Amino acid sequence: MPTDDDHRHCKVCGRVCDPEDETCSRKCAIERERRARSRRNYLYLLYGLAALFVLLLLSPLLAHA
Repeated sequence: MPTDDDHRHCKVCGRVCDPEDETCSRKCAIERERRARSRRNYLYLLYGLAALFVLLLLSPLLAHA
């Protein structure tokens, strides 16, 4: 068990883990990757919808040009 000065907390569950690790177990590492992938996909969807919205707003202006 790490000492009080030589530890960090798991980014997923908050348990104490080694200073060089981001997560306490393989299960938490998989969950962290899943969350990151989900956030990335959400951002792609958000950017895509914003681009579509801009195109829809600009389409009347481009049709008259």
